[in-house]
Amino acid sequence: MKKGQIAEGVIERVDFPNKGVFTAEDDSRVVVKNTIPGQRVSVRILKARKGVCEGQLLEVLERSPSEQSVPGCVHAG
Repeated sequence: MKKGQIAEGVIERVDFPNKGVFTAEDDSRVVVKNTIPGQRVSVRILKARKGVCEGQLLEVLERSPSEQSVPGCVHAG
């Protein structure tokens, strides 16, 4: 992958503290902040080095099955 490209994938795991990881089409690992496992995301590649890329989250295409659609607390708005 090259800098500036758009990649899509499903977050496989989350590394500490909040960096989601998925494997792109060309078998490179893409790391993106503020994601959770199971989300299908679209990211813009910011850095690319030796099979590991860093990306910026553009859009969550599909929600994760573990996401709640309603708040867990009845007092939260």
